Amino acid sequence: MSFVDDSWEKIAGLVAEVVTQHLRTNPPVPTPWLAPEDAAAYLRLTVRGLEDMRAKGTGPKYHKVNARVVRYNVNDLDGWLLSDGGEHG
Repeated sequence: MSFVDDSWEKIAGLVAEVVTQHLRTNPPVPTPWLAPEDAAAYLRLTVRGLEDMRAKGTGPKYHKVNARVVRYNVNDLDGWLLSDGGEHG
């Protein structure tokens, strides 16, 4: 039984090394483009609230990728928050 446990630990260690090396040489590229769910979370709003603002033209700038896909740029979200679009408290 010890042999099996040691083998799995060795395999897990090797996999971890390969993944770590891959991430070091190919780091993930963060994107400034957020899906509505992520944009809503970023703004601490609901997705529905963001949809309502989009329909009324009162929310942050967005980009339609196609008929079903909408993306928000983080810079646009920040700009909206700092403008009169985001309420001042």
